Amino acid sequence: MVDASESPLPRGMPALGWSGVLPFAGALLAAFAWPAWSGFAAAVFVSYGAVILSFLGGARWGRGLAGGVAPARFVEAVMPSLIAFAALLLLHTPPAALALLAAGFAIWLAIDLRDPLWPPAYRRMRLGISVVVLALHAGWLLV
Repeated sequence: MVDASESPLPRGMPALGWSGVLPFAGALLAAFAWPAWSGFAAAVFVSYGAVILSFLGGARWGRGLAGGVAPARFVEAVMPSLIAFAALLLLHTPPAALALLAAGFAIWLAIDLRDPLWPPAYRRMRLGISVVVLALHAGWLLV
């Protein structure tokens, strides 16, 4: 019998997941290449980060709809969107918005890594992508 928990991710999922890093990297590179546009690039970075953090909550919500989770998990699934919304409200202060988003990504990475409902292959992919995303957030905070 094959252990379904070690099954590979659906075809194309890793490529799509990793391609989600490109807007983060592009915005950061644009800020370095064209300093006059760094404010716009920061707004792009924060806005995209808010969308992706909300997406992570949506994935958790979808997993909950598939069954097998406690009702409190739906409350947990809404939290990334609330953090993302708060970060958007801080767009006028990019360092605060970036720090809040980074905290949200780190918290949801920790939650996803300990969640037995996610297959190990998904958790490994999330770890790699999140480490890069958090490093890009740190890059912005060091600018």
